[in-house]
Amino acid sequence: MARKSIELAHLGLRSPRERIWHAVRQQQGADFTVRDLQKQITPAVHVTTVRSYLSELVAAGYLTTAKNFAELKRNEGHVYSLLKDSFEAPRVTASGVPVTQGIATLAMWRSMRALGQFDHHDIARSASLGHVQVPPSTAKAYVLALHKAGYFRVVKKGGPGTATRYQLVRYTGALPPAITRRKCIFDRNLGEFTWQQSEQEVCDGIA
Repeated sequence: MARKSIELAHLGLRSPRERIWHAVRQQQGADFTVRDLQKQITPAVHVTTVRSYLSELVAAGYLTTAKNFAELKRNEGHVYSLLKDSFEAPRVTASGVPVTQGIATLAMWRSMRALGQFDHHDIARSASLGHVQVPPSTAKAYVLALHKAGYFRVVKKGGPGTATRYQLVRYTGALPPAITRRKCIFDRNLGEFTWQQSEQEVCDGIA
């Protein structure tokens, strides 16, 4: 049996908003209700979360909505239509303002693939564009974390006043490896942790 694509195999590893947005795009331009979406969201997302995210998308101009009284009688509420498409799930606030959190990580991961060889200053410059600005300290922390997880090899070791240069040797897919709250590296492209702290490192971090 042919292996499923990464996108299909790890559909459940998408965030709730990514699953909602995927279901919105699956409507193929047709009007839809919250109930329509919930039939296609896998794994399921709580209806409150679905409604909240749709409200944010309306505020940001991605969706339009109108009260349909026939639908209201069946307790389905708003009927939505897609106005503006996006390959990735839009990250917006309740008032429709773009959220930069997470976009910077994605921009750094894309820069790593595009550049091939780099130091953290290169990544900070390449990933900074428009309202997304990546400080060198942020880029350095992300580069060091991914190096521990085996995504890079050292091309030229740095020294006083010179940053270490790396080469990307492990590109696993479009989704950027994430640093979790437990200081682990989780790769959604693979559906697995690619680096975790050792027991000694955990102990060393205890005050």
